[in-house]
Amino acid sequence: MARGLPLESKVVVVTKENKRLIFLLAILVVLLLCYLGWRLFSRRIRVEVSRDQIVKSNFYFIPEHWKEKKLEQLRKNETFKDISGKDQLDLFLKYCDWTHRQWKHSNPNPYPLSNAIDILADIRSGKTGGLCGQYSYVLADVLKSMGYFSVRYVELVNTKWKFHFVVEVWSDQYQKWMVLDPDANIYYEFKESGIPANAYEIQSSFLASDNRIVARSADSQRASLGNKQMDMYANFAVSLRSDLMRHPTPLTIEDRFAMFLFFKPDRAPLEPFKGRIPYAHITSRIEDIYFDCNCVRVEYQINRKQKVADFRFFTDSSMFNFREIVLLTSA
Repeated sequence: MARGLPLESKVVVVTKENKRLIFLLAILVVLLLCYLGWRLFSRRIRVEVSRDQIVKSNFYFIPEHWKEKKLEQLRKNETFKDISGKDQLDLFLKYCDWTHRQWKHSNPNPYPLSNAIDILADIRSGKTGGLCGQYSYVLADVLKSMGYFSVRYVELVNTKWKFHFVVEVWSDQYQKWMVLDPDANIYYEFKESGIPANAYEIQSSFLASDNRIVARSADSQRASLGNKQMDMYANFAVSLRSDLMRHPTPLTIEDRFAMFLFFKPDRAPLEPFKGRIPYAHITSRIEDIYFDCNCVRVEYQINRKQKVADFRFFTDSSMFNFREIVLLTSA
């Protein structure tokens, strides 16, 4: 007597192609398990370093303090806070153009204080006028009030003892210092790359007569202006402080000679100084003038037993108004 219906059976034929596919899948599974095990048990920490050193100056720069009340007052009172730009360079040039358009080039007599609030108030009321110095003080304060504290004044001296004042600001976009001249409403750039130039680069191009750098208007036209005022960069000095919002009196020539650092390259045309450079601080080391800003130096220690990593981010001499950030995280 039959105990049940016969079961239907299937025969699976294992071909060479199937064996090869099964073998490859097995290898992939093993590799995946190995990777997951490595990620689970190794707990390795990966630290990537984009730059192995930060260029630092031997001179200490005193920035405007970020809590300076007049910066907040300036930002609230003026319209530049509503300016926007397609990138940081465009924004800087629009701030320069805004400053240039606040008054007509005129004689600062009596000489006003060195901060934007008093300068704008005195000039707008007709009490006094403003030249390159006043334009530069105002533009620097505009930049600082918008959070750009890596800014300084640059005094230029040509071979005929003629002085001029401009501003240098650190560009995060290009990772370098760049010149803004709010009096003439111009900036400078390398012809081939379009990268903005600093005072040293302008000086080098002028002394070599290589025409690598061209002046451009900072207004919306950005017109080419050739070598306009490049002769002023025959000699230059940069300020070692920008905290002039709280300066109680107008900045004198003697004050400038005391607070500026003069750059003396080997081939500088020093004719106007007649053998005696009047600035209190002089250097031939380019790193003293052009140091890095807005960079961090990272130090770390890993305690594997406690599974803790101690990261310290130092911003000394590179990120003004900040000194150190400490981050603790599990290893």
